[in-house]
Amino acid sequence: MKITNYQAQDIDQLTAIWNTILSDGMAFPGEDLYDSQSFADYLADQDVVNVMRDGQEIVGYYLIHPNNIGRCSHVANASYCMNPAFRGQGHFRQLVAHSLATARNLGYRGMQYNAVVSNNYAALRTYTQLGFTIVGTIPGGFRIKDGTYVDMYILYLDL
Repeated sequence: MKITNYQAQDIDQLTAIWNTILSDGMAFPGEDLYDSQSFADYLADQDVVNVMRDGQEIVGYYLIHPNNIGRCSHVANASYCMNPAFRGQGHFRQLVAHSLATARNLGYRGMQYNAVVSNNYAALRTYTQLGFTIVGTIPGGFRIKDGTYVDMYILYLDL
C-alpha cells in the first residue's frame, strides 16, 4: 500500500468514506453529510491530506491541521478515515504512524486528539501503542447514533 497526497480525482471516494463515518454516528461529532464540492472546500483548508491506496481504491486517509491558533498552533490535530472494506487489516496503524511522521516533518511539536470516543477500542489501542496518553476525559461527551452518551477522551503525544 502506498500513501500519497490526495488528488482531485479522489474527492468522490474521500467524501463517501467521510459520510459513511458520519452516518455510522460512532466516531465523528458531525452529523451533516457533505457533497463532493463542499468536502473539497473543507479539505483545501487542511495542511495535509494523504491517502492510502490499493490500486485505484482508497483504503483510508488522514488530514492534519493545527489543533488551535497562534501560540498553540505548534500542536497538530488529525482525523483518520478508513474505507469500511479495509478495516481490521492493520492499515489504520500505518496511517497513524505516517501522519505522526508527516506532522513532525511539518514542524509540529505534538499531536492532540480532542474527541476520541471511549468505545472506539481499536483506535484507542492503536493510539496508546504508538505512545499517546489520555490527558482528559469528558464524561458523556459524545452522543452515539442510538442517542446514548459515552465518554470521550483527549489524547496527546509529544512529537
